Amino acid sequence: MIVLLRSLYSGISGMKANQVKLDVVGNNVSNVGTTGFKYSRVRFQDMLSQNQKMSSAPSRYQGGVNPGQVGLGVQVSGIDTIVTQGMMQPTGRNLDVAMDGSGYFMVARGALPTSSTGGVSVDNKSHEVLSGNGMSISYTRDGALALDEDGNLLTSDGYRMLGYVVSEKEGLNLDARSVNYDKNGTCEFVDADSVGGLKVGSNLVPMKIPDSVFINGTKIGTPVTLSYTGTAKKIDGTAEPTITTGNEPYIGSKDVKIEVKTYEDLTDPTKPKDVFAVYANGKKITDLGASKTFWATPEGEVTATDPGDPKTVITITDPGYTDDSKLSWEFTLSAEGPKKIRNFFIEKEGLVKGVLEDGKVSVLGQLAVASFKNAEGLQKLGKNLYTTSSNSGQPVIRSGIGAGDKFDNSKGYGDVLNGVLEMSNVELTEQFTDMIVTTRAFQASSKMISTGDEILQEIINLKR
Repeated sequence: MIVLLRSLYSGISGMKANQVKLDVVGNNVSNVGTTGFKYSRVRFQDMLSQNQKMSSAPSRYQGGVNPGQVGLGVQVSGIDTIVTQGMMQPTGRNLDVAMDGSGYFMVARGALPTSSTGGVSVDNKSHEVLSGNGMSISYTRDGALALDEDGNLLTSDGYRMLGYVVSEKEGLNLDARSVNYDKNGTCEFVDADSVGGLKVGSNLVPMKIPDSVFINGTKIGTPVTLSYTGTAKKIDGTAEPTITTGNEPYIGSKDVKIEVKTYEDLTDPTKPKDVFAVYANGKKITDLGASKTFWATPEGEVTATDPGDPKTVITITDPGYTDDSKLSWEFTLSAEGPKKIRNFFIEKEGLVKGVLEDGKVSVLGQLAVASFKNAEGLQKLGKNLYTTSSNSGQPVIRSGIGAGDKFDNSKGYGDVLNGVLEMSNVELTEQFTDMIVTTRAFQASSKMISTGDEILQEIINLKR
Protein backbone atom coordinates (compact mmCIF):
# COMPACT_ATOMS: atom_id res chain seq x y z
CA MET A 1 0.00 0.00 0.00
CA ILE A 2 2.83 2.39 0.91
CA VAL A 3 4.51 1.74 -2.46
CA LEU A 4 1.31 2.55 -4.27
CA LEU A 5 0.85 5.76 -2.30
CA ARG A 6 4.35 6.86 -3.31
CA SER A 7 3.51 6.46 -7.00
CA LEU A 8 0.27 8.37 -6.54
CA TYR A 9 2.02 11.35 -4.99
CA SER A 10 4.79 11.22 -7.61
CA GLY A 11 2.08 11.53 -10.23
CA ILE A 12 0.58 14.49 -8.38
CA SER A 13 3.96 16.25 -8.25
CA GLY A 14 4.37 15.66 -12.00
CA MET A 15 0.96 17.20 -12.71
CA LYS A 16 1.72 20.22 -10.51
CA ALA A 17 5.14 20.83 -12.06
CA ASN A 18 3.88 20.48 -15.62
CA GLN A 19 0.94 22.75 -14.84
CA VAL A 20 3.43 25.48 -13.85
CA LYS A 21 5.31 24.93 -17.11
CA LEU A 22 2.08 25.18 -19.11
CA ASP A 23 1.32 28.45 -17.31
CA VAL A 24 4.72 29.83 -18.34
CA VAL A 25 4.36 28.61 -21.93
CA GLY A 26 0.91 30.17 -22.10
CA ASN A 27 2.29 33.51 -20.91
CA ASN A 28 5.09 33.33 -23.50
CA VAL A 29 2.67 32.63 -26.35
CA SER A 30 0.29 35.40 -25.27
CA ASN A 31 3.18 37.91 -25.33
CA VAL A 32 4.48 36.98 -28.77
CA GLY A 33 3.53 40.48 -29.97
CA THR A 34 4.65 42.41 -26.87
CA THR A 35 7.36 45.00 -27.55
CA GLY A 36 10.69 44.06 -25.94
CA PHE A 37 9.21 41.03 -24.13
CA LYS A 38 11.65 38.39 -22.83
CA TYR A 39 10.28 34.87 -22.58
CA SER A 40 10.69 32.54 -19.60
CA ARG A 41 11.51 28.85 -19.27
CA VAL A 42 10.86 26.34 -16.48
CA ARG A 43 13.47 23.94 -15.13
CA PHE A 44 12.62 20.78 -13.16
CA GLN A 45 14.57 18.77 -10.61
CA ASP A 46 13.84 15.53 -8.83
CA MET A 47 12.61 15.56 -5.24
CA LEU A 48 14.03 13.62 -2.30
CA SER A 49 14.74 9.92 -2.96
CA GLN A 50 13.97 7.31 -0.29
CA ASN A 51 16.59 4.62 0.37
CA GLN A 52 15.39 1.06 -0.08
CA LYS A 53 18.83 -0.44 0.08
CA MET A 54 21.97 1.08 1.51
CA SER A 55 25.24 1.08 -0.39
CA SER A 56 28.29 -0.84 0.79
CA ALA A 57 31.96 -0.53 -0.03
CA PRO A 58 33.90 -3.35 -1.70
CA SER A 59 35.91 -5.63 0.61
CA ARG A 60 38.47 -8.37 0.25
CA TYR A 61 35.80 -11.04 -0.02
CA GLN A 62 32.89 -9.19 -1.67
CA GLY A 63 32.29 -6.41 -4.17
CA GLY A 64 30.55 -3.12 -3.41
CA VAL A 65 26.78 -2.66 -3.62
CA ASN A 66 25.05 0.41 -5.05
CA PRO A 67 22.29 2.13 -3.09
CA GLY A 68 18.71 1.39 -4.05
CA GLN A 69 16.50 4.46 -3.98
CA VAL A 70 12.94 5.32 -4.92
CA GLY A 71 12.30 8.88 -6.09
CA LEU A 72 9.39 10.80 -4.59
CA GLY A 73 8.53 12.92 -7.59
CA VAL A 74 9.48 16.16 -9.34
CA GLN A 75 9.53 19.85 -8.42
CA VAL A 76 10.14 23.18 -10.17
CA SER A 77 13.79 24.15 -9.69
CA GLY A 78 13.64 27.55 -11.37
CA ILE A 79 11.87 29.87 -13.80
CA ASP A 80 14.44 31.76 -15.90
CA THR A 81 13.99 34.92 -17.93
CA ILE A 82 15.81 34.57 -21.26
CA VAL A 83 17.21 37.99 -22.17
CA THR A 84 18.34 37.28 -25.72
CA GLN A 85 17.94 39.99 -28.36
CA GLY A 86 14.58 40.24 -30.13
CA MET A 87 14.19 40.99 -33.83
CA MET A 88 13.95 44.63 -34.95
CA GLN A 89 10.71 45.96 -36.43
CA PRO A 90 11.10 49.12 -38.55
CA THR A 91 8.38 51.69 -37.87
CA GLY A 92 9.78 54.93 -39.30
CA ARG A 93 8.44 56.80 -36.24
CA ASN A 94 11.02 59.11 -34.68
CA LEU A 95 9.68 58.45 -31.16
CA ASP A 96 10.37 54.71 -31.48
CA VAL A 97 13.74 53.48 -30.23
CA ALA A 98 15.29 50.09 -29.59
CA MET A 99 18.45 48.79 -27.91
CA ASP A 100 20.58 46.80 -30.34
CA GLY A 101 22.68 44.93 -27.79
CA SER A 102 22.98 45.05 -24.04
CA GLY A 103 21.33 47.73 -21.94
CA TYR A 104 18.01 48.94 -20.57
CA PHE A 105 16.40 52.35 -20.87
CA MET A 106 15.92 54.09 -17.54
CA VAL A 107 12.50 55.47 -16.63
CA ALA A 108 11.17 57.00 -13.43
CA ARG A 109 8.19 58.32 -11.53
CA GLY A 110 8.39 61.23 -9.14
CA ALA A 111 8.36 65.00 -8.92
CA LEU A 112 10.25 66.96 -11.57
CA PRO A 113 13.55 68.49 -10.41
CA THR A 114 13.37 72.06 -9.16
CA SER A 115 17.06 72.84 -9.71
CA SER A 116 20.11 71.61 -11.60
CA THR A 117 21.06 69.46 -8.58
CA GLY A 118 17.80 67.49 -8.78
CA GLY A 119 17.19 64.23 -10.56
CA VAL A 120 19.05 60.95 -10.16
CA SER A 121 22.64 61.43 -8.99
CA VAL A 122 25.26 59.28 -10.75
CA ASP A 123 28.94 58.80 -9.94
CA ASN A 124 30.69 59.47 -13.27
CA LYS A 125 33.67 57.37 -12.18
CA SER A 126 32.04 54.22 -10.81
CA HIS A 127 28.87 54.72 -12.93
CA GLU A 128 26.66 53.82 -9.99
CA VAL A 129 23.45 55.51 -8.88
CA LEU A 130 24.17 57.54 -5.76
CA SER A 131 20.67 58.82 -5.02
CA GLY A 132 17.27 58.82 -6.66
CA ASN A 133 16.37 62.12 -4.96
CA GLY A 134 12.76 61.05 -4.56
CA MET A 135 12.47 59.35 -7.96
CA SER A 136 11.44 55.69 -8.29
CA ILE A 137 13.57 54.16 -11.07
CA SER A 138 12.57 51.27 -13.35
CA TYR A 139 14.13 49.76 -16.46
CA THR A 140 12.69 48.73 -19.81
CA ARG A 141 13.50 47.50 -23.31
CA ASP A 142 10.25 48.94 -24.66
CA GLY A 143 11.12 52.03 -26.68
CA ALA A 144 7.64 52.96 -27.93
CA LEU A 145 7.75 56.49 -26.54
CA ALA A 146 5.28 59.37 -26.46
CA LEU A 147 5.15 63.06 -25.55
CA ASP A 148 2.83 64.94 -23.23
CA GLU A 149 1.68 68.55 -23.62
CA ASP A 150 4.83 69.82 -21.87
CA GLY A 151 7.13 67.89 -24.21
CA ASN A 152 8.18 65.31 -21.60
CA LEU A 153 9.44 62.07 -23.16
CA LEU A 154 7.35 59.21 -21.74
CA THR A 155 6.61 55.52 -21.91
CA SER A 156 3.08 54.47 -22.86
CA ASP A 157 2.20 54.41 -19.13
CA GLY A 158 3.50 57.90 -18.38
CA TYR A 159 6.89 56.98 -16.88
CA ARG A 160 9.45 59.68 -17.72
CA MET A 161 12.53 58.75 -19.74
CA LEU A 162 15.74 59.66 -17.93
CA GLY A 163 18.80 61.13 -19.60
CA TYR A 164 21.86 63.30 -19.20
CA VAL A 165 21.85 67.09 -19.42
CA VAL A 166 24.25 68.07 -22.21
CA SER A 167 26.32 71.25 -22.49
CA GLU A 168 29.26 72.52 -24.54
CA LYS A 169 32.84 72.00 -23.35
CA GLU A 170 34.25 75.20 -24.82
CA GLY A 171 33.19 78.35 -26.58
CA LEU A 172 30.73 81.17 -25.98
CA ASN A 173 27.76 79.05 -24.92
CA LEU A 174 29.14 77.40 -21.78
CA ASP A 175 26.21 78.37 -19.59
CA ALA A 176 23.57 76.77 -21.82
CA ARG A 177 22.00 73.44 -20.79
CA SER A 178 19.95 71.09 -22.93
CA VAL A 179 17.41 71.05 -20.07
CA ASN A 180 17.90 73.72 -17.43
CA TYR A 181 15.88 73.02 -14.29
CA ASP A 182 17.31 76.14 -12.70
CA LYS A 183 15.01 77.89 -15.22
CA ASN A 184 11.91 75.72 -14.77
CA GLY A 185 13.04 73.09 -17.28
CA THR A 186 13.78 75.51 -20.12
CA CYS A 187 15.54 73.82 -23.06
CA GLU A 188 18.48 75.94 -24.20
CA PHE A 189 20.41 75.81 -27.45
CA VAL A 190 23.44 73.51 -27.27
CA ASP A 191 25.30 73.43 -30.57
CA ALA A 192 25.58 69.86 -31.84
CA ASP A 193 28.60 70.95 -33.91
CA SER A 194 30.40 72.70 -31.06
CA VAL A 195 34.09 72.94 -31.94
CA GLY A 196 35.14 72.15 -28.37
CA GLY A 197 32.87 69.11 -28.12
CA LEU A 198 30.06 68.21 -25.72
CA LYS A 199 29.88 67.00 -22.13
CA VAL A 200 27.23 65.80 -19.69
CA GLY A 201 26.41 66.52 -16.08
CA SER A 202 26.38 64.07 -13.19
CA ASN A 203 22.59 63.89 -12.84
CA LEU A 204 19.92 62.07 -14.82
CA VAL A 205 16.78 64.13 -15.37
CA PRO A 206 13.48 63.63 -17.23
CA MET A 207 14.04 64.19 -20.95
CA LYS A 208 12.08 66.75 -22.96
CA ILE A 209 11.47 67.43 -26.64
CA PRO A 210 10.00 70.95 -26.60
CA ASP A 211 8.41 73.00 -29.36
CA SER A 212 11.35 75.39 -29.29
CA VAL A 213 14.73 75.96 -27.64
CA PHE A 214 15.94 79.22 -26.13
CA ILE A 215 19.05 80.77 -27.67
CA ASN A 216 21.12 83.18 -25.62
CA GLY A 217 22.36 86.31 -27.39
CA THR A 218 26.00 86.00 -28.45
CA LYS A 219 28.33 87.52 -25.88
CA ILE A 220 32.06 87.75 -26.65
CA GLY A 221 34.59 89.07 -24.17
CA THR A 222 37.94 87.60 -25.17
CA PRO A 223 38.33 87.95 -28.97
CA VAL A 224 37.27 84.84 -30.89
CA THR A 225 38.72 83.78 -34.24
CA LEU A 226 36.23 83.67 -37.09
CA SER A 227 35.63 80.34 -38.85
CA TYR A 228 37.68 79.93 -42.01
CA THR A 229 35.60 79.34 -45.16
CA GLY A 230 38.13 80.09 -47.87
CA THR A 231 39.74 77.77 -50.38
CA ALA A 232 43.31 79.02 -50.20
CA LYS A 233 45.73 77.18 -47.93
CA LYS A 234 46.25 79.00 -44.65
CA ILE A 235 49.76 79.91 -43.54
CA ASP A 236 50.80 78.73 -40.08
CA GLY A 237 51.45 81.58 -37.67
CA THR A 238 49.59 84.17 -39.75
CA ALA A 239 47.00 86.15 -37.83
CA GLU A 240 43.34 85.51 -38.61
CA PRO A 241 40.47 87.96 -38.01
CA THR A 242 38.89 87.98 -34.56
CA ILE A 243 35.61 89.37 -33.25
CA THR A 244 34.40 90.70 -29.90
CA THR A 245 31.23 92.36 -28.58
CA GLY A 246 32.95 94.01 -25.63
CA ASN A 247 31.66 91.31 -23.29
CA GLU A 248 28.09 92.52 -23.86
CA PRO A 249 25.34 90.35 -25.40
CA TYR A 250 24.21 90.97 -28.95
CA ILE A 251 20.84 92.74 -28.70
CA GLY A 252 19.61 92.33 -32.27
CA SER A 253 16.25 90.69 -33.00
CA LYS A 254 17.64 88.49 -35.77
CA ASP A 255 20.82 86.55 -36.43
CA VAL A 256 23.59 88.34 -38.27
CA LYS A 257 26.13 86.52 -40.39
CA ILE A 258 29.41 88.45 -40.26
CA GLU A 259 31.86 87.77 -43.12
CA VAL A 260 35.39 88.91 -43.80
CA LYS A 261 36.16 88.52 -47.48
CA THR A 262 37.54 90.47 -50.41
CA TYR A 263 35.94 92.48 -53.17
CA GLU A 264 37.54 93.86 -56.32
CA ASP A 265 38.45 97.55 -55.86
CA LEU A 266 38.21 99.36 -59.22
CA THR A 267 39.10 102.82 -57.92
CA ASP A 268 41.97 102.67 -60.40
CA PRO A 269 40.58 100.65 -63.34
CA THR A 270 44.07 100.09 -64.62
CA LYS A 271 45.13 98.50 -61.35
CA PRO A 272 42.21 96.49 -59.89
CA LYS A 273 42.93 94.88 -56.55
CA ASP A 274 41.30 92.68 -53.93
CA VAL A 275 40.46 94.45 -50.66
CA PHE A 276 39.27 92.90 -47.39
CA ALA A 277 35.89 94.12 -46.20
CA VAL A 278 33.32 93.29 -43.56
CA TYR A 279 29.88 92.04 -44.66
CA ALA A 280 26.73 91.58 -42.58
CA ASN A 281 24.07 89.25 -44.00
CA GLY A 282 25.64 89.72 -47.43
CA LYS A 283 25.72 93.52 -47.25
CA LYS A 284 29.07 95.31 -47.29
CA ILE A 285 29.57 97.39 -44.13
CA THR A 286 33.11 98.76 -44.37
CA ASP A 287 36.58 98.04 -45.70
CA LEU A 288 38.74 96.35 -43.10
CA GLY A 289 42.28 97.50 -43.71
CA ALA A 290 42.83 97.61 -39.96
CA SER A 291 40.83 96.71 -36.87
CA LYS A 292 37.37 98.20 -37.23
CA THR A 293 34.49 98.90 -34.87
CA PHE A 294 30.89 98.96 -36.02
CA TRP A 295 27.49 98.65 -34.36
CA ALA A 296 24.34 96.50 -34.30
CA THR A 297 20.88 97.89 -33.53
CA PRO A 298 17.99 96.15 -31.71
CA GLU A 299 16.43 95.57 -35.14
CA GLY A 300 19.45 93.48 -36.14
CA GLU A 301 20.87 96.06 -38.54
CA VAL A 302 24.65 96.49 -38.69
CA THR A 303 26.12 99.92 -39.47
CA ALA A 304 29.52 101.56 -39.61
CA THR A 305 27.98 104.70 -38.05
CA ASP A 306 27.22 104.85 -34.32
CA PRO A 307 23.40 104.67 -34.09
CA GLY A 308 23.24 105.67 -30.43
CA ASP A 309 21.96 103.56 -27.53
CA PRO A 310 20.83 100.83 -27.30
CA LYS A 311 23.44 99.11 -29.44
CA THR A 312 25.99 96.34 -29.54
CA VAL A 313 29.59 97.35 -30.21
CA ILE A 314 31.36 94.91 -32.53
CA THR A 315 35.11 94.95 -33.18
CA ILE A 316 36.87 92.89 -35.86
CA THR A 317 40.63 92.70 -36.31
CA ASP A 318 42.35 92.66 -39.68
CA PRO A 319 43.79 89.33 -40.91
CA GLY A 320 47.54 89.18 -41.39
CA TYR A 321 47.19 87.95 -44.97
CA THR A 322 47.73 89.78 -48.24
CA ASP A 323 44.37 90.48 -49.83
CA ASP A 324 43.32 87.37 -51.77
CA SER A 325 39.88 86.48 -53.21
CA LYS A 326 40.33 82.88 -52.07
CA LEU A 327 40.47 83.91 -48.40
CA SER A 328 37.30 84.32 -46.33
CA TRP A 329 36.02 83.93 -42.77
CA GLU A 330 32.60 84.08 -41.12
CA PHE A 331 30.87 84.22 -37.74
CA THR A 332 27.19 84.31 -36.81
CA LEU A 333 25.87 86.53 -34.04
CA SER A 334 22.84 84.78 -32.56
CA ALA A 335 19.81 86.76 -31.48
CA GLU A 336 18.33 86.01 -28.07
CA GLY A 337 14.99 84.24 -28.05
CA PRO A 338 13.23 80.96 -28.87
CA LYS A 339 13.80 79.00 -32.08
CA LYS A 340 11.17 76.49 -33.15
CA ILE A 341 12.14 72.83 -33.56
CA ARG A 342 11.17 71.54 -37.01
CA ASN A 343 12.20 67.92 -36.48
CA PHE A 344 14.15 65.71 -34.10
CA PHE A 345 16.01 62.42 -34.18
CA ILE A 346 17.91 60.12 -31.83
CA GLU A 347 21.43 58.91 -32.63
CA LYS A 348 23.01 55.57 -31.75
CA GLU A 349 24.77 57.03 -28.69
CA GLY A 350 21.35 58.08 -27.39
CA LEU A 351 21.85 61.76 -28.23
CA VAL A 352 18.52 63.46 -28.91
CA LYS A 353 18.92 66.27 -31.44
CA GLY A 354 16.49 68.84 -32.76
CA VAL A 355 16.69 70.62 -36.12
CA LEU A 356 15.76 74.28 -35.69
CA GLU A 357 13.88 76.54 -38.07
CA ASP A 358 17.15 78.14 -39.25
CA GLY A 359 18.80 74.76 -39.92
CA LYS A 360 20.96 74.69 -36.79
CA VAL A 361 21.01 71.45 -34.78
CA SER A 362 20.59 71.60 -31.01
CA VAL A 363 21.30 68.73 -28.60
CA LEU A 364 18.28 68.08 -26.37
CA GLY A 365 19.92 65.49 -24.10
CA GLN A 366 21.28 61.94 -24.05
CA LEU A 367 19.17 58.92 -23.12
CA ALA A 368 20.43 57.03 -20.07
CA VAL A 369 21.13 53.31 -20.45
CA ALA A 370 21.89 50.82 -17.65
CA SER A 371 23.30 47.30 -17.59
CA PHE A 372 23.39 44.62 -14.91
CA LYS A 373 25.80 41.91 -13.86
CA ASN A 374 22.90 39.43 -13.86
CA ALA A 375 20.15 40.77 -16.11
CA GLU A 376 18.19 37.51 -15.69
CA GLY A 377 17.88 38.40 -12.01
CA LEU A 378 15.75 41.48 -12.70
CA GLN A 379 12.23 41.37 -11.33
CA LYS A 380 9.35 41.94 -13.72
CA LEU A 381 6.87 44.60 -12.67
CA GLY A 382 4.43 44.39 -15.56
CA LYS A 383 3.95 47.18 -18.14
CA ASN A 384 7.22 46.01 -19.76
CA LEU A 385 9.13 47.32 -16.71
CA TYR A 386 11.83 45.73 -14.56
CA THR A 387 13.33 46.60 -11.20
CA THR A 388 16.43 45.43 -9.41
CA SER A 389 16.37 42.38 -7.16
CA SER A 390 18.76 41.10 -4.52
CA ASN A 391 20.45 38.93 -7.18
CA SER A 392 20.47 41.21 -10.25
CA GLY A 393 23.26 43.44 -9.08
CA GLN A 394 23.12 47.23 -9.05
CA PRO A 395 22.73 49.14 -12.32
CA VAL A 396 25.87 50.29 -14.12
CA ILE A 397 25.06 53.47 -16.04
CA ARG A 398 26.57 54.11 -19.45
CA SER A 399 28.86 57.12 -19.41
CA GLY A 400 27.68 60.19 -21.26
CA ILE A 401 29.25 61.90 -24.24
CA GLY A 402 32.54 63.65 -23.54
CA ALA A 403 33.66 61.23 -20.81
CA GLY A 404 37.42 60.84 -20.61
CA ASP A 405 38.99 57.60 -21.81
CA LYS A 406 39.73 56.61 -18.21
CA PHE A 407 36.06 56.58 -17.22
CA ASP A 408 34.33 55.92 -20.56
CA ASN A 409 32.43 52.62 -20.50
CA SER A 410 30.09 53.33 -23.43
CA LYS A 411 31.65 50.70 -25.70
CA GLY A 412 30.23 47.96 -23.50
CA TYR A 413 26.64 48.87 -24.41
CA GLY A 414 24.45 48.38 -27.44
CA ASP A 415 23.42 51.06 -29.92
CA VAL A 416 20.19 53.01 -29.70
CA LEU A 417 18.30 52.56 -32.98
CA ASN A 418 15.79 55.21 -34.00
CA GLY A 419 12.63 54.43 -35.95
CA VAL A 420 12.52 50.76 -34.94
CA LEU A 421 11.14 48.67 -32.06
CA GLU A 422 12.51 45.49 -30.53
CA MET A 423 10.05 42.65 -30.97
CA SER A 424 9.38 39.84 -28.49
CA ASN A 425 12.05 37.11 -28.43
CA VAL A 426 9.38 34.38 -28.20
CA GLU A 427 9.82 31.61 -30.82
CA LEU A 428 6.39 30.09 -31.44
CA THR A 429 7.78 26.84 -32.86
CA GLU A 430 9.78 26.28 -29.67
CA GLN A 431 6.82 27.18 -27.45
CA PHE A 432 4.42 24.88 -29.32
CA THR A 433 6.94 22.05 -29.02
CA ASP A 434 7.23 22.68 -25.28
CA MET A 435 3.44 22.79 -25.08
CA ILE A 436 3.12 19.35 -26.71
CA VAL A 437 5.82 17.77 -24.56
CA THR A 438 4.44 19.33 -21.37
CA THR A 439 0.87 18.28 -22.21
CA ARG A 440 1.97 14.69 -22.74
CA ALA A 441 3.97 14.74 -19.52
CA PHE A 442 0.91 16.04 -17.68
CA GLN A 443 -1.22 13.29 -19.20
CA ALA A 444 1.35 10.65 -18.26
CA SER A 445 1.40 11.90 -14.66
CA SER A 446 -2.39 11.76 -14.49
CA LYS A 447 -2.27 8.26 -15.98
CA MET A 448 0.05 7.25 -13.15
CA ILE A 449 -2.64 8.27 -10.66
CA SER A 450 -5.41 6.38 -12.47
CA THR A 451 -3.17 3.30 -12.79
CA GLY A 452 -2.40 3.41 -9.06
CA ASP A 453 -6.12 3.72 -8.37
CA GLU A 454 -6.82 0.59 -10.45
CA ILE A 455 -4.21 -1.40 -8.54
CA LEU A 456 -5.63 -0.21 -5.23
CA GLN A 457 -9.06 -1.40 -6.41
CA GLU A 458 -7.62 -4.80 -7.25
CA ILE A 459 -6.13 -5.08 -3.75
CA ILE A 460 -9.48 -4.18 -2.18
CA ASN A 461 -11.23 -6.78 -4.37
CA LEU A 462 -8.93 -9.56 -3.04
CA LYS A 463 -11.29 -10.01 -0.06
CA ARG A 464 -14.75 -11.05 -1.30
